[in-house]
Amino acid sequence: MTRSFRRLVALLALALLGATAASANRPVDQRRFALDPNLGYIVVRVGPLGSGGGAPMVYFVRVDREKHTALWSFGAGNIDSRRVLDGAQISGRNHWAVDGQTGLYVVPVNPGFWVVGGAGATTFSLGSYGFEVRAGEMTYVGTVLTGRQNGESPIPEIAASRLSPDLASFGTLMNIVMSDAVLVRPPAEGDALPAAITAFTVTRAELVPDVRFDNFLRALVNRALGLPPIGHMPLLGPGEDPFAPPAPAEAGPTTPAP
Repeated sequence: MTRSFRRLVALLALALLGATAASANRPVDQRRFALDPNLGYIVVRVGPLGSGGGAPMVYFVRVDREKHTALWSFGAGNIDSRRVLDGAQISGRNHWAVDGQTGLYVVPVNPGFWVVGGAGATTFSLGSYGFEVRAGEMTYVGTVLTGRQNGESPIPEIAASRLSPDLASFGTLMNIVMSDAVLVRPPAEGDALPAAITAFTVTRAELVPDVRFDNFLRALVNRALGLPPIGHMPLLGPGEDPFAPPAPAEAGPTTPAP
């Protein structure tokens, strides 16, 4: 083997290692993990795992508190890039641990207010769950389960969910992919996390229900399972705080008893 050929092989090996490290950046690989105190970290279980052990595709996005719009949107750079810290995609097998049904993932992000934004080919802009991520902390979101709304999911709540008739009709006419559903199970105090995570500051997220935002994925739209009907509920407006409790209902006229 000539010196030039050995040098070429070494350069190719370094290039391959660099590509592997970059592709493993989101979510992070625990073998390469070093906590950055300026970033926050989303810790979440995602499932159900596929036959190859990988999780289905789930998106998280940071939301502007004033405008209630996503700070990353489709087309604004590759969401898997290590430079994109306002949006996160979780999929595949790059997990820290598995429990049979889900994989546990850790994602570095910018601190701020985040939402479970999408899954598969669907944006949950009509209502999802939000949570705060703080710098230097691991924020445990709980479990996110997702699947197509075709009645075939192994998750009973997802298998029982159905598209609204107008979306089903539109999808049939346009021959487009069926909408995905998402089920968010809040973090519980009894949930066990690996020692490699609990070695850091871990906060269990206080999930805020029914946070709405724009269709940042430019995809089909849906609403997270378990939320109340949307018909009578107004959209959040500019400047409104998703953490604020709902205003008390006005008392109506009373009818004297006969």
